[in-house]
Amino acid sequence: MIRVGVRSDRMIAGILGVSSSQVSRWRQGQRPDRENADRMAALALVVEMLVRWLDAEIVEEWLTGANAHLNGATPAYFIQRSRIAEVVGAVEAMKGGVFA
Repeated sequence: MIRVGVRSDRMIAGILGVSSSQVSRWRQGQRPDRENADRMAALALVVEMLVRWLDAEIVEEWLTGANAHLNGATPAYFIQRSRIAEVVGAVEAMKGGVFA
């Protein structure tokens, strides 16, 4: 699901806070550690939520851009720190038309 909105290993790595080679190894079958597996699951959830409301082409921009609902931080920053509830809240606020 991640690839629908985030197309490159480099971008996935940047959002997760790991190296591109690490993402490539995961794609080739190496299992991520528990923390990174949780972050990947969180990213997949957020991407799935976003592609229902945004064009897939702007999902990367949303994930890496400053977000008023996150006090100006990027959703990627929160995903890297395993703070998915805040990111989901920002998605829900956007869907609800709430302005921060």
